[in-house]
Amino acid sequence: MRVVPILLAVVVLAAVAWLLPASVGGGASYVITHGISMEPGFHAGDLAIVHRDEEYRVGDVVAYRSEQMNTVVMHRIIAVDGDRYSFKGDNNNFTDVDHPTTNDFLGRLATRIPEGGTWLQRLGSPAGLAMVAFALLAGGSAAANTRRRRKRRRAAVSRHISTSPSRHQVLEVLPSSLRVSAALGAVLALMGLALGVLAWSGPTEVPSTSPVKSGTRMDFSYSAAVGQTPAYDGTTAHSPDPVFRKLTNIVDVHFTYHGEPGTVTVGADLSTPGGWHSTVPLAGPVTFTADDYEGTVRLDLTTLEAKAQAASAVTGLPAGPLTIALAPQVTSATGTEFDPALKLNLTPLQLALTGAPDTLTVTNTTTTQQATMVARMIAWNGVGIGAVTARVISAVLLLAALAIGVIIVMFARRNVPADEAAAIRRRYAALLVRVHPMPAAQGRPLIDVTTFPTLAKLAERYGLLVLHWNRSGVETFIVQDENITYRYRAGTDQVPAERSTDLIDIEP
Repeated sequence: MRVVPILLAVVVLAAVAWLLPASVGGGASYVITHGISMEPGFHAGDLAIVHRDEEYRVGDVVAYRSEQMNTVVMHRIIAVDGDRYSFKGDNNNFTDVDHPTTNDFLGRLATRIPEGGTWLQRLGSPAGLAMVAFALLAGGSAAANTRRRRKRRRAAVSRHISTSPSRHQVLEVLPSSLRVSAALGAVLALMGLALGVLAWSGPTEVPSTSPVKSGTRMDFSYSAAVGQTPAYDGTTAHSPDPVFRKLTNIVDVHFTYHGEPGTVTVGADLSTPGGWHSTVPLAGPVTFTADDYEGTVRLDLTTLEAKAQAASAVTGLPAGPLTIALAPQVTSATGTEFDPALKLNLTPLQLALTGAPDTLTVTNTTTTQQATMVARMIAWNGVGIGAVTARVISAVLLLAALAIGVIIVMFARRNVPADEAAAIRRRYAALLVRVHPMPAAQGRPLIDVTTFPTLAKLAERYGLLVLHWNRSGVETFIVQDENITYRYRAGTDQVPAERSTDLIDIEP
């Protein structure tokens, strides 16, 4: 039967390891759901346990860290593009703004506990911690009282009565495997209570400033209808190829903006090597509310060249070559400005891109300090965890301690012998020798000890064995040294007072 508590302890330890959060070396992460984005599968207050995996597929429910929302989001994967993933809530009619990689993933959904988050928050609250602590203490007190009642029945057979057993004696009644489990439960309970006090001694979030990156991008391209000629393979010239002016002087420039919503105004900045410059408005302002905006403006190369020649006639400066910088100016709703430019070189023969083809994409990544609320950290010895995670861990530890306590009570009640004598025979089997009832030695001093552990210590001190026998429901244990006999009696029946000075029960 000893193997059963050991197996149960192993199962409990495995469950604790499976439930241990990743922030402290485990494999689990906990997500308490909010809102309705994952209904009907999830509701507010549910607890989701997620585990990291090496591979994620379309259809998996995954929790990830959202940079845009500065929080953890748990939605379903709907598409994979290289190392980027697209997500959507089951109850949403739009996809998530973030396209995270696996580095941002907390893990795939392992199990869902309806209203588990609500109960964890209640259990992790100060009132919940107090209730769990009371349950653990009450359970230990009940077990100790049971042992005391059994000890009192035993104590009636001895002339020198011990008023109550010590805590050490109570623990010795348990098998070694259950004592290990009891120690483990006590450690988990203390850790859970200590962590819970730290987690609930302050708020879950504190004000802080954090760098916020805004990645804004503008993609340019141009095209022109050139007809069927040997100069091109088709009837349209596309960027980054030059546009030959003998075929056309009309060029359409396309731009696609990716970033915050706002207002866009498009103009062309003209300049010559002599220092002349001028700005020609082309479109806008146009206000847009989406994160992406596409626009097209038309360049009349003849008109732009004529403007440069008119200025040359007045200033006497050369009219070419003419540089055209197409500049869509975007002002976001928050006031941030983005001024990308596509630079083209205009000569009497052609319009060509200035620079390499990668200049068709302009990216502006800025970092600003933004006031925000961040998770309060509980740090110890260089290791820190968030207050919310600490509350979850404390609840898990207390639940594990409570489960171990229930297991110990169940098996202790099943395995503890019905009487004290059987418990002694089981606990001290290697020290006992069963003999027939022995006659009392005349003139030999007799000392009754109050507890059997005391008798066992005397035997170990003198290097002797404990002799024992049973007569009339009374179990007698003795240790004999050279001059003194030490005795301890255990049984369910009281020993008559007039016989308590005898070493043995004299046979008729």
